[in-house]
Amino acid sequence: MTTLSALALATTLGACGSSPEQSAQSDNNDDQQSSSDAALQDVSALVSQASTTMDSKKTVTMKVSIEGGAMQGSPAAGLQNQTCRADLNNAKMACEGAGESVFTEDAVYMKMPGQGQSGKPWMKQDLNSSQISDSMGQLGKTMQFSNIESILPAGSEITDQQQVQLNGQQATRYDVTTDLQKAAAEAEGVQKKSSEMLINAGVTETEKTVWVDSNNLLMKVENVTPAMKIAGQQVPETTQTVTYSDWGEPVDITVPPASKVSEF
Repeated sequence: MTTLSALALATTLGACGSSPEQSAQSDNNDDQQSSSDAALQDVSALVSQASTTMDSKKTVTMKVSIEGGAMQGSPAAGLQNQTCRADLNNAKMACEGAGESVFTEDAVYMKMPGQGQSGKPWMKQDLNSSQISDSMGQLGKTMQFSNIESILPAGSEITDQQQVQLNGQQATRYDVTTDLQKAAAEAEGVQKKSSEMLINAGVTETEKTVWVDSNNLLMKVENVTPAMKIAGQQVPETTQTVTYSDWGEPVDITVPPASKVSEF
């Protein structure tokens, strides 16, 4: 599996959901204060409120950490742990970690350690040119880590919500279960394919934990996708954590110049 296709698979699985065991693990990093006695909030209301607030901010910084999954044991595994700055208004995102990457609506640019002997340290993948573009293109076009509709798709239901402290800030924590059959029925593009892929691997529903602040801005999302076999390849359990900060702060995302880019 190529570096780009493995990264796309890890991203796709992480955006889909988690295993039932995740609920027991989700309290490790937040200080629970009280349980809400009110009726559970409807997912559609949460999505609507969060989407409106997030869209108004235009920018966000996301720390993405992925353990296990398609890249486990690979030299490229470090690419999964990145800090990304997203310009939602202009559909651009820049990530830094073991390597560097820049996403636009039409392409992804990757700069890997050791590249650039020819004076062109960046590699460009046209998102309209290959099978991999489906997954990577969705990431580039919708910034799915910061897209609440992708995180909480159709078929999602809040099973528990609590007022907690997360990193010293007041937060609401939502435990969410998603029925993949319902998600697949209403989804399009890569989201539909992602749900169908999990269904074909024997997964019928997924769970995730979402933390939002008092303004309904995402603070953190945790997923655990169980081990499964996809297209004949065994994919280990994947644990993904995305932490959000600096909503609305200026970001500077520069697309590499053509003189520094080689086509993938």
